[in-house]
Amino acid sequence: MLKKTFLFTVIGLMAASGFLAGGCLKQRILCSTAEQRADFIVARLSSTFDLSEAQLAKVNRIKHEFLERIQGFRSDRESTYGDLMKMARSEKLDKREVDAFITRREAIMKEIRPFLIDKIVEFHNMLTPAQKNILAEKIEKLYHYCD
Repeated sequence: MLKKTFLFTVIGLMAASGFLAGGCLKQRILCSTAEQRADFIVARLSSTFDLSEAQLAKVNRIKHEFLERIQGFRSDRESTYGDLMKMARSEKLDKREVDAFITRREAIMKEIRPFLIDKIVEFHNMLTPAQKNILAEKIEKLYHYCD
């Protein structure tokens, strides 16, 4: 009897934490604006790496440059949604249509890729050696997350 109670308690706590985490994910990431997501990321970077005022100013500048850069891509969101819905509701999915959709998405990524690389390099170069070690530890933890 005690084992069953314990099992149901653990399952209940796991379900409750899943609902809470799902709600937080929805509010913070999925259903927020690009500006809100960028602010969340900057706050997370600031607390994780304990950024100095000068570093925080650089990160905020990078954030603003990024938001300006993706503004043009935000208008493409509606057409992407329309294309996906059209394909999902079509009687028969055409390979050429899917290929054209993916090609358009790849073109957007190719366009923004050099900018993103420059900003990643800029961010990495402003970190101190101790902060770079924190970054390496985070990458290693992510790599072994599912081990």
